Amino acid sequence: MDHALGVQVFGQPELVAHLAQGRQHYSHCISIGNPGKDVSQPDRVIPVIIRKSFKNILRLAFYDVEEKRQLGNIRPKRIPKRADVRKVIRFFRHTENEATGYTIHCWQGISRSPAVALGILYLITLSEREAGKVLLEIRPQALPHQKLVKLFDEELGCNLSAVSNAVRNERIKRRKKGLDLTENSIEELPIENDELKPD
Repeated sequence: MDHALGVQVFGQPELVAHLAQGRQHYSHCISIGNPGKDVSQPDRVIPVIIRKSFKNILRLAFYDVEEKRQLGNIRPKRIPKRADVRKVIRFFRHTENEATGYTIHCWQGISRSPAVALGILYLITLSEREAGKVLLEIRPQALPHQKLVKLFDEELGCNLSAVSNAVRNERIKRRKKGLDLTENSIEELPIENDELKPD
């Protein structure tokens, strides 16, 4: 499997549009949403077009935050756990010989799915550096979920956190260059709070 072409990362609305246009996707999907089954909240259910487009789907459900206290009164207080990372690793190992690749999505495709993609890319390449390089190629806007990445490190005995930090720094550097700002003024910009938005 070609590393760069074996993994895709999307936000859910973006993936739905991609599939509706009949564009290329892989056989296996990792779908990440918020907990619960309230069909009036699209970040809690897998759309029919996604369910019908893949041979096999692993569904993960947790909020895009690092700590439970960030959820306030929201129930259930579900954040990423090591069990979620184990499910991803198990899913990959059970399907790697049959999968044409992995299409991974969360709500925005910025935090949770890039973190999972980084873990999958590491499992494919067995190189932290290569995994980070490919992630930047396929999802330049990635800001991988730091807790999820740390959980992959704990489970796999690697150091994807350093790679994730480099990916995050590269995005800030590109953003700064795009805005043509000095180093001091970038610190004064309001930073998107990706953790409090559904990812």
